Amino acid sequence: MADDTRTRLVQTARALIHGSSYAEVGVGDLCREAGVHRGSLYHFFPSKEAVGLAVIDANWEVLKAVLDEAFGSEAPPLERIDAFLDGFTGMLTAARERMGTVPGCAIGNLALELSGQPGEAQRRIADILTAWERYFRDAVAEAALRGHVPAGVDADVAAVRALAYLQGITLMAKAYDRPALVAEAKTAVRALIGAPAD
Repeated sequence: MADDTRTRLVQTARALIHGSSYAEVGVGDLCREAGVHRGSLYHFFPSKEAVGLAVIDANWEVLKAVLDEAFGSEAPPLERIDAFLDGFTGMLTAARERMGTVPGCAIGNLALELSGQPGEAQRRIADILTAWERYFRDAVAEAALRGHVPAGVDADVAAVRALAYLQGITLMAKAYDRPALVAEAKTAVRALIGAPAD
């Protein structure tokens, strides 16, 4: 029962924050939407910041599942990157169907909002972005070994470029309410990592 309440609080907080912003969601809003008393919330989370950290971790679990599925396959490395872009587009499309509009990247939105504030949230988001980059870096490094990108490509730099571009195109997908923009970005991502267009 206690685990159910905590899970409900985190899921409700994720939905509320993703639908508006961390700053706009108050403890009262969260308790009302989750159907719990404040005491129940504070039993699991000592502060709103602790709720925010749980939301960041939950968002990462969802995203990591998509990353693991795409990058854990036996497909060639560039195809794994394409598969991730398709999976990420699927996430945005599903969110659009639930929410009525593309909400953007759950990690990226929180990074924009919380990274300027010192504290655990900023560190956690930086760690997640570093882990996300690693998926791209490893794929680019493997592609270089296989001769699919030039041998001199710096995999770390290419990974940062790819992730930065992905965040930017996701922001545009949110602004234009068009999740397909992410899937259509495959050629641009390949160019950014030094790979020839497919």
